[in-house]
Amino acid sequence: MTPSFAEILRGLMDNRGLSPRAISRASARAESTIRQLLNGHIAPSNEIARDIAPALQIPEADLLLFAGLATRTVESHAKPYRNSAQIGELVSIASSLSVEKNPTIT
Repeated sequence: MTPSFAEILRGLMDNRGLSPRAISRASARAESTIRQLLNGHIAPSNEIARDIAPALQIPEADLLLFAGLATRTVESHAKPYRNSAQIGELVSIASSLSVEKNPTIT
């Protein structure tokens, strides 16, 4: 049986230590949209895949393939955000950080 897009998305996020909030912030998509994708309540679109692929540190074409969507050639698609891979890595690192209370502040 082929895994659903929701299962694949959850696996990618778990593997990278990313929360729905982190994907939302990095992709400029609503957190509710990410949660609906994870729950299988909405199907991914080409636009959503384009927006969340850099945050997942995965090529857009691969994510489109996982979603069962038609891939498009690189020439017909706008260039990705400059440094999108680095942004994805930073989001991954930042989402794993915890907030520690400063003992000198009361």
